[in-house]
Amino acid sequence: MRPYTLFLFFLLSSVNIASQELTGPDQIVSGTLASFAVVPHQEADWHIVEPSGVVLHHNAIHHVDTGRSRLYFASPVQGRYTIVAGIVIEGKPVIFVKTFINGAEAIPIPLPIPTLSAWVKSQLPVLVKSDNLDSESRLVAVCFDDIVRRIETENIRSVQNAQAQLQIALTGTLALASPTAVNDWAPFLTELSRRIEAEDLDEVKTVLRAISSAICDWEPPNRETLNREPPTTSAGRERRQSRRLSGILTINH
Repeated sequence: MRPYTLFLFFLLSSVNIASQELTGPDQIVSGTLASFAVVPHQEADWHIVEPSGVVLHHNAIHHVDTGRSRLYFASPVQGRYTIVAGIVIEGKPVIFVKTFINGAEAIPIPLPIPTLSAWVKSQLPVLVKSDNLDSESRLVAVCFDDIVRRIETENIRSVQNAQAQLQIALTGTLALASPTAVNDWAPFLTELSRRIEAEDLDEVKTVLRAISSAICDWEPPNRETLNREPPTTSAGRERRQSRRLSGILTINH
């Protein structure tokens, strides 16, 4: 079986829980209409995750029917998309996840960890078109750190859940950072997702730690030396991560 690629590219045809199922196509022609439904029909909360890992590309077209049991989708942007539907079964929330290919699929080119870290540091200022890259990059690193922590405390127990929670965290954090941050970061997150593979949660933790460390180690040009924290020391990095995890981003369990 091919490994998951940043868990943004994992393959899941459908999910069955207590006779409920999220149905829909595995691949469509880009720009054509696709329909996804919870069967038997039940009201659901819907989210669409685009190939870059953020929720709903601005060019995507989507519509939820009046019963909220079906979602319609079309987009000219090619790649793997993830449909997330949340329902309630016997008083408990249940999440269904389905990934499908819109048009042609981008071919992943995964990198080993040392090369991946170097790629993050070099491409972060190139691919992220933001005037607030320094502050936003720290917030993005929080998202990766928090998923690692939740895996270690067993609040996240599957690659699929890690994928969904990471996407929610990235999208929510960037949306709050600025009105343009989601689009500013999309090229970087898209290319990053093509360069990572993880088969299980241990590999997920290793990859996310490497990405977070690389982001924390990156320094913007012309920053005043007095304001810098030494990223090359483990103590300095731990202090920065501790402060970030203490209150900047909190995800309710």
